[in-house]
Amino acid sequence: MGTPKFFKIFTANNRENPASSSAVRENLVSKPNTQQNGFRSSIFGLLRRLMSGNKIDGGSRTEEEEKVYSWLYTLAQSDKDMVFEYVRSTERGLSFTEAEKRLRENGPNFPVEYTFPSWWHLLWNALFHPFNIILIVLSALSYISGEDLNGCIMLVLVFISVSLRFYQEYSSSKAAMKLSEFLRCPVKVQRCAGRVVQTELLVQVDQSDVVPGDIVIFEPGDLFPGDVRLLTSKNLVVSQSSLTGESGTDEKTADVREDQRTPLLDLKNICFMGTSVISGSGTGLVVSTGSSTYMSTMFSTIGKRKPPDDFEKGIRRISYVLISVMLVVVTIIVLTDYFTSHYLSESILFGISVASALTPQMLPLIANTSLAKGALAMARDRCIVKSLTAYTRHGIHGYPMH
Repeated sequence: MGTPKFFKIFTANNRENPASSSAVRENLVSKPNTQQNGFRSSIFGLLRRLMSGNKIDGGSRTEEEEKVYSWLYTLAQSDKDMVFEYVRSTERGLSFTEAEKRLRENGPNFPVEYTFPSWWHLLWNALFHPFNIILIVLSALSYISGEDLNGCIMLVLVFISVSLRFYQEYSSSKAAMKLSEFLRCPVKVQRCAGRVVQTELLVQVDQSDVVPGDIVIFEPGDLFPGDVRLLTSKNLVVSQSSLTGESGTDEKTADVREDQRTPLLDLKNICFMGTSVISGSGTGLVVSTGSSTYMSTMFSTIGKRKPPDDFEKGIRRISYVLISVMLVVVTIIVLTDYFTSHYLSESILFGISVASALTPQMLPLIANTSLAKGALAMARDRCIVKSLTAYTRHGIHGYPMH
């Protein structure tokens, strides 16, 4: 990706349609051109699948997914001239003016918007822990019953535990945010310039600045900046493990026209955003970027909230068991003491003392201290742990074994 800029001069005029590709794309999805035989067959195939109730890749798809599928299948079945017509581009690439216009219309080329958690969100996550809630409730009851020292000790333990976790996760999040600002993924793009004599330029732009209609040049090690329809290819082999989870590779070629029966990820002339080039080289026309890519539809079906891991589930399970046992035992003790002594206040005070004794007050502090120590050990090896609970998954397969 570090090759110097170079250019070729052509004397032919480059006539570019300034219209955006979004309108054409919507027409292709909703009102296809019936003059194209290949596209007509794809519509008939789509109707047959709808009537039979079966879908190509199995499972139900949303409306946005159907649009992405129809768009990619349309381009896979069309020849290169029609592909340029659909995307409103030319064989010389987009002009710099048109590229800037499309960038304003489509926005930066990010499949999913990711924002780092705010400080109050991290503080809430650190505070809202079952053991912390138990200690806060017991502390309040202790203050009410006159046991100020016991209540103060519980609050101090909660404060130390919450502060330790909040400081570690907040500092790690700030470090990760600064690192993300330095991340750049340059892409070789063919652009054209000039009014009378059109000049083709091979320039490097950041992946976020790639727009539909750009012609990209890729080599081994490059990532595809969007969904790409291949124009030329030479022994091209790509890895789609980021989409399929499989370690195998796939051969791609531009000199083929696919049909509707081919599964989407098996299309030979379509490369997807997030996949990488293993060997070979070629050029391709970017047909989708940002939220319109296949990768974005995959991310949209996955919950943004990370499900709890085994460690968090175990902590919560122990907390709920402890609360249940504590409520049962304390209730029995309070009732028994009240029926024998007939002093309600003393019975409640005795019950609070039993509940405090049953609660492992040091457990949150010990757990967070141990996790923070592991995060600091990984930080010395230049590894940022944004969530302390993530370190628990490195105990067997991660850092300590290396």
